[in-house]
Parts: sequence; C-alpha cells; structure tokens
Amino acid sequence: MTESALLISLFTIPALAAVAEYARGKQHPGSAGRFAILGAAISFGLAIAIAGRVLHGGRLMILHGQLYADGLAGLMALVVSLVGLVTTVYAYPYLRHEVAEGKVPVERLPIYFVLTSIFISTMTAVTVTNNIIMMYVLVEATTLASALLVTYYGLPESLEAGYKYLLLCSVGIIVGLLGCVVFYSAAVPFLGGSRAMLISEIATVAGRFPPAVSLVGGALVIIGFGSKAGFVPFHAWLPDAHSQSPSPMSALLSGVTIKVAVFAVARIASIAFPAHDILKTYCVVLGAVTMLVGIFCAFAQTDLKRMLAYSSVSQMGYIIMGLGVASYLGYYGAIYHLFNHALDKAMLFLCTGVMLYSCDTTDIRKLGQRKHSRVLAVCFFIGAFAISGLPPLNGFWSKFTIYVAAAQARLWWAFGIALFTSLLTLAVLVRAGYMIFLQQEHGGAEHQAVAAASALAFAAGAGASFAAATKAPSGVQASPRSTDAAPGSKALPDAKSCPPAIMAVIVVMTLLIVISGLNLNVMNRLIDLAARALLH
Repeated sequence: MTESALLISLFTIPALAAVAEYARGKQHPGSAGRFAILGAAISFGLAIAIAGRVLHGGRLMILHGQLYADGLAGLMALVVSLVGLVTTVYAYPYLRHEVAEGKVPVERLPIYFVLTSIFISTMTAVTVTNNIIMMYVLVEATTLASALLVTYYGLPESLEAGYKYLLLCSVGIIVGLLGCVVFYSAAVPFLGGSRAMLISEIATVAGRFPPAVSLVGGALVIIGFGSKAGFVPFHAWLPDAHSQSPSPMSALLSGVTIKVAVFAVARIASIAFPAHDILKTYCVVLGAVTMLVGIFCAFAQTDLKRMLAYSSVSQMGYIIMGLGVASYLGYYGAIYHLFNHALDKAMLFLCTGVMLYSCDTTDIRKLGQRKHSRVLAVCFFIGAFAISGLPPLNGFWSKFTIYVAAAQARLWWAFGIALFTSLLTLAVLVRAGYMIFLQQEHGGAEHQAVAAASALAFAAGAGASFAAATKAPSGVQASPRSTDAAPGSKALPDAKSCPPAIMAVIVVMTLLIVISGLNLNVMNRLIDLAARALLH
C-alpha cells in the first residue's frame, strides 16, 4: 500500500464506518456496531503497517507535508486505534445488555457506534496531521464527538457532565489555538505562508524566533491543550465526564482522549523547550502538582469510576513531568508511560464496566457486598499494580525511566514527589481492590480504616507489594465461596454473570499489559524513535 493510501485510510476508514452505521441503523438499529468494529479493526491494521514502516527507518509524508508520520505519530496511531478497537468490541454486547435492561432504547444503539467511529476517526487524524492549525481543529473535533457520547444516557447528571466537558475543553483549547497562531506568525517571515503551518518546518526555524514569542506560544499551547489533557487546575470536567459516560466510552476517554491532547502538547510546545528553561520548569511543576492533587482526590472517592478518573489526572502528571525534563530519557519515559497508561487505565475502566453490568452500581462499598468473578479480580489487581509502577509490570519501566531522568536533571524534589505519588497510587487502588474483592465483613468506619491500613501495608515496599500481588488470585478464589466464614457473617450474594466476549476483551487487555512489561525490542525501538522525534 502506498504512503498516501496508508495515512489517508487511517482516519477515513472509521469515518466511512460511521456513515455505514448511520445508514444501516435507520433500518436495523438492533444490528448496530458491526461496521464500527470492522472500521476500527481496519484502522488498527493500518496503524500497525504505519508503525512497521517507521520502524524500518521510514518517515511517511504526503500532500506537501500536511500529513506526516514519524516514530511519535506511529506509536500514537497504534495506541489510539488499539484502544478504539478494544472498546468498540466491548461495547457491542455491553450496550445490548443496557437495551435489554431498559436503560436505553434500541434506537440509540446506532448513535453510539456512529459517534464512536467519528471519534476514532478524528483522534487518528490528530496523530498524523502536520498542520499546526489543523491540529487544533481536529482536537476540537474530538471534543465535539466525545461530548455527545458523554451525554449518551440523557440523564440530568450526564447532561451536566457533557456541558461542563464541552465548555471547559472548548474554551481551554481556544487558548491553545492562540499559541498555534503565535508559532505560525513567528514562522511566516522565515518559511512563507504555507510552510509556516507545518509543525516539522516550524521546528527547524524555532531557534530564530524572538525569545518572548516562543515563550508565550509554548505557554499558551501547554495551558490550552492541557485543559483537554486534564492537567490541574483544568481537570474539573474529567471526573464527571468519566463517571457519567457509558463504560466503554470511559475507557476510551481515559485511555486515549486525554493522550491525544498530551500528544499535541508534546508535538507543538516542545519546539520552544530548547530556548526556554522556564517552560521546562513550568511543565515539571505542573506535573508534580497534577500528580498530588489527582491522587489525593482519588483517595477521597467512594465511586470507582470517579476514583479511576482522578487517578488518570494524577498519571498525566508523570507524562508532563517527563516532557518537562526535556532530555532523551525524559521524553522516552513520558511516551512510554503514555502507552502504558492507555492500556492499564482502559482495562481498569472496562473492569469497572463489568461491575456496573453485574451489580448496577460503581459504589465501592456496595460492590464489596457482592461476589465477583475471580478472573475479574485478578485482572483488576494486575492493572492496579501496573499503573502503580510495581515490577515487572509495564508501569514500572516507564515510571523508573522518569525517575532516572529527573535524577539526572538534579530535580530531586520532583523525583521524590513522583515516587511518593506512586506509593499513594498503590495504596488507593489496592484499598479499592481489597474493599471490592477481598473483604468478608462489611462494617462502617471501622472497616474502612482496616482497608486503608491494609492498602498502606501494600505500599510499604515494592517487593512486599509484588509478593502480595502474586497471592491475590488465591485470596480472591477463597473469598467468594469460602465455607469458613466467621461466626455471624453472611454469605455474599453473587453478581450477575456477563457475556464471555466482555471478559475475553478484559483478559486480552491484561495479557497486553503483562507482555508490554517484558520490554520487547520492537516496542523499545518504536518508543526510541518517538522520543528522538521530540529532540529538536
């Protein structure tokens, strides 16, 4: 396949799938989702092909440089299309269950899959665009498509969440547009009108910009696109949007939507990093604040979806901190963590979807009063340990790289905050897992204190924590069907079973998490190329 066909088909195939879903859905709404899955699968295959060409030393550029794929674009396209495919497959049986339960009418099924296909199309287009103004347009388009999915249920809470998401992100990204215009205006005298819109061309002359211009442009881009990425203090929309969306959409929002905004920050703002240490410092400070605020807010949540959403805010802090270090290791760790978090958090949100499917609630306290699948428990704990940075899972390698990058830059305070946040993340997620899967007694404040103490015991040391992780499956197996319950304790009721296809998706994602922790050479090479793409 030619370069033109690869890059254009990457985002046009999902768009065509949306058209097919709309046409088919008007006549047969009950069959909605098949074209969306096919479109997402083809897009994923094309992303693999693009990544393969990049790995073999190629850089794809067509339409006079308007579409461009290097290591960073290839990796990002792979992440977006993979999570897009997984969540679309998951949504097929999941939403049919909601139709059967009477939560949504069957006529709304096509709407979800049409919007999802458009959403995937716009996100994949962001990854390969080289036009700085089109970058803004496409990121804004992802906001419009996803806002309608946030309000999918039409409840007052979801409408409020969608309004907040649309308002904050749209206003914030306009600030990002101003930053893009600043870079474009500064590049026009050196490149001319048309070439000055190409990000790859702007990077070649950025060193000749007036210092104040590149400083202002970089700051506006970080603030503007950072509002979509969920950086503190622009994160207020994120917990509401994640908690009110359909579970497959929550996984898509946390897995890749906020990463697309981070991608825009990395692609554009890093142009100004070589000339301005203050921008780097701002990113590191922003990352540290985002980490701490996100994880402290997560600890206070009793709703599992909101807890995971605040955790995503915290994990975005690691990525922007790595970008702020602005060394090869910093870029490598940030991009690696972007990839890892996409897998880990998407899988955890899909696990939450199963709990909502089976128990009709995401309240952690109520979930602890039901028996859950052993497989689900194992997958949840693996995801929790991975995102917390325990070896040998994938999150450890990316976080360790960011630690080393901060230490090499002598940012010891940032190193300490990042490590401390990892321990808090472990405590928060293990506490939630303990309350949902491992508890036998269901008390009030006394039980919550025990749960918190148990979680902090897990966080005492990485070695002890990982040893506890290896014992989790046996504990989970014994808990639901134990005949040795304490005197006076009540047997826990079973949660409703979910279709095997849904659990199969979660198991596949869990295997990908484990495999990505093996540090395979092909993945390391792609991340290496992505990091080098940011070294202007």
